[in-house]
Amino acid sequence: MREAFAYAVDRKTYCEQIRNGDCTPTLEWIPPGIPGHIGTDTYGFDPAKAKQALAESKYGGPDKLPEIKLTFNSDDPAARPRVEWIAGQYRDILGVNITLEPVDGKTLVAMRKDPSTYPQMTMAGWIQDYPDPQNWLSVYWKCDATFAQRFGYCNKQFDELVTKADQELDQQKRIDLYKQAHQILIDDVPGPFLYNPLNIWLVKPSVTGYSPTPSDDAFPGEFASLMTLDIKK
Repeated sequence: MREAFAYAVDRKTYCEQIRNGDCTPTLEWIPPGIPGHIGTDTYGFDPAKAKQALAESKYGGPDKLPEIKLTFNSDDPAARPRVEWIAGQYRDILGVNITLEPVDGKTLVAMRKDPSTYPQMTMAGWIQDYPDPQNWLSVYWKCDATFAQRFGYCNKQFDELVTKADQELDQQKRIDLYKQAHQILIDDVPGPFLYNPLNIWLVKPSVTGYSPTPSDDAFPGEFASLMTLDIKK
């Protein structure tokens, strides 16, 4: 069922037209430029595979599905057209009618914090604390992680790999372990991976000397200041 929903989203159109170019499509959890990124093409937009996956699911087709609600933040004026487009994808490709459930932002945050009230379907994401796969995988998707528990995701093999990687001192070995775990996550399809947000800046030609990185969430240096550390021996 999750495979069908992953195949049925045209991420390229979503980023280019619905979000006006402020994102890039992705099929995996760790973004490009961050260690652990794989570059997979699994579960890309494919209506035929989407229909086949739904037919092979335990439901056998759209007519036997329970009601599916897509909960979104009604305080954000951009949210409704985006979820309407996504619901339209599932309707047109899979024949699945999605019920849109608008709730205010405060209520949605509270719903997401409790596994018993976590929305059946909603948009969710992650902003890293530090550019390392440990922050993308172990912190988020291990069975005992708060976020994974909210989603109901748990894979013991994944846990074993990231636990080994967390303790590994050899950088190449630990990255290889994280990549193996990342591939398991992709194959499990805990939810369709959709896009990575883009920052769009206007820079005067006279401004030089800055080096943007995949970790920037604002203009390079905007929230940074020079710091001197004195280390006593």
